[in-house]
Amino acid sequence: MRIGSILTLAGGQPSENYFRAVSPSDKPDKKYPAWDPLLDILGSSLLARSVAKLKDVGVSSPIILRDRAGANHFLPLRTAKTAFLSQWEAAVGEALHSGVEHLFLLRVGVYSAVDFAEVLDSHIQSGAAMTQVYAPDGSLDLAVVEASLLKSSDGAYRKKLSALIPQQARFEFEGYVNRLTGVRDLFQLVQDGLYGRCALRPIGNEVQQGIWLAEGADIDSTAAISAPAFIGAGTQIAASCTIAGGCSIERNCKIDYATLVQESCVLQDSYVGVALDVRRAVVSGHKMFTLTRNTEIRISDHRLLGTNAKPNSWFAGLSSWMSREVQQAD
Repeated sequence: MRIGSILTLAGGQPSENYFRAVSPSDKPDKKYPAWDPLLDILGSSLLARSVAKLKDVGVSSPIILRDRAGANHFLPLRTAKTAFLSQWEAAVGEALHSGVEHLFLLRVGVYSAVDFAEVLDSHIQSGAAMTQVYAPDGSLDLAVVEASLLKSSDGAYRKKLSALIPQQARFEFEGYVNRLTGVRDLFQLVQDGLYGRCALRPIGNEVQQGIWLAEGADIDSTAAISAPAFIGAGTQIAASCTIAGGCSIERNCKIDYATLVQESCVLQDSYVGVALDVRRAVVSGHKMFTLTRNTEIRISDHRLLGTNAKPNSWFAGLSSWMSREVQQAD
């Protein structure tokens, strides 16, 4: 049985742009752009984690597309830019010509604990043309399609797939889902991962109970770290720092001398300066989102907050719409 997949990356903005000032006039149901699936959460991106799950069900070469206009479904919108829609149609054609029998279609931008093997087994057992996954609050933008039904589409695969939707089987998922529609969702996902409330696991060695260090993390001997905490690859924690429980410091960060970081997330490639006090916040470069005050702060003084970016950061060179390989997998 040959299984293929096409993953469309949602979001795509730099992490600093993910923050937003909160206004009292904001509507509570307003949706904000999805988290960039190339950015790390506890040491691995949503893309890498999705690819790893697909490989577990036998997908050897997933096709990865990026819709910079912001896809919001596993199928392109009718109004999608011609270039992306053409790329997507070509990707489906390529998957079919490779001989796949079952094709996963996935929009990457939401974290869920869905077991792809269970979805595939349910699809096969049902004999349906298409099986789509639903959480209680709506679609998870994950579907499995019978490839044989697309081979007579004469290249108009989106139209054919749209016609299959009324015939689809529903896979009802009642497990953990985080839509990642705002900074608070990101913070909650990190906390749930660190405290074991979901299947999101830190990518690193658990050197003490509840303390994970990724490869190349450099912790000064005078720094104090309390569980649960994750320190990412290549990150430096300087002398006399305190990393208190419920913290994630992602890859290539630097926490400078005598700084306290407590119950906070520091996103990759960030610098936090000397003798600062960071509590219940999300930091990315020059920006800090304070959860207690629901406020975004931008600090222009690079001695306090700034970037610690490495030129060879693994996702920095991703510029094409389609990629055959993912550099990191869960």
